[in-house]
Amino acid sequence: MKIEFVASDQLSETQKEGLKRLRNTIYPDAMLTTTINKQFVRASPQWSVLVWDEDELVSRVGLLKREIMSNGEIKIIGGIGGMLANLESQNKGHTSEAMREAARVLNEELKVSFALLFCPSRSVEFYKRMNWKSFQGSILVDQRKGKVEFTGNHPMVLDVRETAPIEGSLDLNGYPW
Repeated sequence: MKIEFVASDQLSETQKEGLKRLRNTIYPDAMLTTTINKQFVRASPQWSVLVWDEDELVSRVGLLKREIMSNGEIKIIGGIGGMLANLESQNKGHTSEAMREAARVLNEELKVSFALLFCPSRSVEFYKRMNWKSFQGSILVDQRKGKVEFTGNHPMVLDVRETAPIEGSLDLNGYPW
């Protein structure tokens, strides 16, 4: 297993091709047109944690860094989005390794206060095992029509350099991820 951390604008052709193959494996073209939560415009990751099994990309965690309002205070947080995991390689630890590396990067390199992700209900237990906590408050995001409450998927937070809030309100000052 090989793990890479790379900026989105510095992906090599091999990395881009690996991402394309992984995305097509998980989301065939027909499925992309019906994927839930397409009603929200989303932010693109600024960085990726890539996990390779020999020459095949098997997992990707997208990362971004953003200044938000957390219960009335300005915070710099890390966002996890654009998660891709090859279903055939599940239960081999690839996604767990990608998430551990993402947490390390958020702490040591990006130096964020806490992290936030959105996941389907079926994934909540996986993230809880990795020390993520459910966020029970409201989350505001920018969209083309203005600021709206984000209701797509289950929000979870991770303590990084500070204790993450588990309730209250977060204004992401931009698109969700």
